[in-house]
Amino acid sequence: MAACGRRLVQLGRLSGTGFLGSPSGFHRGFSRIDGYVHYYGKLKNHEGMLRDSARNEAYDAALARAAPKLRGATVMDIGTGSGILALLAAKHGARKVYAVEGSPEIARVASRLARANGYAGVVEVIPKHLEDVTVEEVEQVDVIVSELFSHFLVGELGLQAVTHAVKRFLKPGGLVLPAAAWLKLSPFEDPSLGAELRARHGFWQNDDFMGFDLTSALPLAVEQQMKELVLDIVDPNELLVSPADSPGHFLDLAGPKDVEDWRKIDFELKFPERSKDALIDGLCGWWDAIFSGDGMGEVGEVPVLSTSPAAPLTVWAHCRFMLSRPLKASAMDKLRVQCQLRSHKLRESYTLSMELCNDTTRERASVGPVELSDVYARHFARPNPFPLKTEAG
Repeated sequence: MAACGRRLVQLGRLSGTGFLGSPSGFHRGFSRIDGYVHYYGKLKNHEGMLRDSARNEAYDAALARAAPKLRGATVMDIGTGSGILALLAAKHGARKVYAVEGSPEIARVASRLARANGYAGVVEVIPKHLEDVTVEEVEQVDVIVSELFSHFLVGELGLQAVTHAVKRFLKPGGLVLPAAAWLKLSPFEDPSLGAELRARHGFWQNDDFMGFDLTSALPLAVEQQMKELVLDIVDPNELLVSPADSPGHFLDLAGPKDVEDWRKIDFELKFPERSKDALIDGLCGWWDAIFSGDGMGEVGEVPVLSTSPAAPLTVWAHCRFMLSRPLKASAMDKLRVQCQLRSHKLRESYTLSMELCNDTTRERASVGPVELSDVYARHFARPNPFPLKTEAG
């Protein structure tokens, strides 16, 4: 448990918890889900989420826009955590909100906060993992709201959770928030980052450790480091394709009929011309969540929660995936990337593999496979980007 907890602390992901597996219950017994419950059972690990104004304001705007659908409606909040999304749904008119939370201790906190804010009769906290909730406990709902996203959207198997909830609890014609998402990528050139990552393993350069030579282990240490997801704060001006012009893969979060539909996610993206010639070191990744669907109001723009480098910084930061070797490309060369995401039951996460292809020169370089739960949290070295808002500030 302690080792798993330390690894999860490295993730830097501060959010609610809930369903992290399939309804078949394959994670029974000890698995990473125990680590998630332990990690998210601590209030300090919800604080960053509540400090993230971009995240909270996007959900508030979405629920406000959905007010015509919410008035007198029933709602399920998957992985409620502190209960903030359940409270927002109640504020915008929901008659009943079932707030599902897998951590017993945090579930009690969510219940206390609902009572303290006058919503005890509206918000009912269900202290269970989603797959353990029965139709006898929760009626069919009009709206499902969730925020179970990881750094590259899919890492915590939140998409499976939404599909499971839609299949079992959503009324026909019901609303899912968010309804869709885009996975986005852009190439970057940053030789200093590659040098930094390779230099992190000076220990294995030791040729006299208690009289033994460790240097033969160095190549594997470097290889494994280069296959880790690097969480960073990326300047959008450093990207070779601007966030506005970066291609993306669309995901219909309410569309799949079975959790197994999310086991494999394959897509190919073609990049437009770049602003300059470059020696590409890796790919920057992020996601945008779209709050649309039947029952949403028509006033104003569709709310979007974006983790783009061009958007306000969020708790998810930005993903950097390093190439196996730098790939040379002129500004006019035709570039495309082939992506494969594979979920796996034992690690409750996804593995990402990519191949960046220069179709003009026929050169290629690969990424990974990257285990999305293995993270180098480089952004932790930066100042806290989410200072607590006060009336004075």
